[in-house]
Amino acid sequence: MNPRLLELREQRGMLRARAAAQRETLAAQGRTLAQVCAVVDQVQAGTTWVKRHPALVGVALAILVAAKPARLWRWTRRAALLWQGWQALRQRLPI
Repeated sequence: MNPRLLELREQRGMLRARAAAQRETLAAQGRTLAQVCAVVDQVQAGTTWVKRHPALVGVALAILVAAKPARLWRWTRRAALLWQGWQALRQRLPI
């Protein structure tokens, strides 16, 4: 076979392998970006909900403030523990 054709086939194979590696790298970076975007979407949805229901948020805060401060701190600690547990569970489960 022609040596030039063999060289071109070898170059083509190397270029295809390099393109495949670049596609894989781009896909991995895209997955990371998708996760970040998902978190941003959740935060945005939460702020939208708070904006649409300010009375509900206000009433909840008023009830917490009207309750004894010790209860407020106790419920805050419980909420923080639940949140941390939820985050740890989400990291262990495949989503």
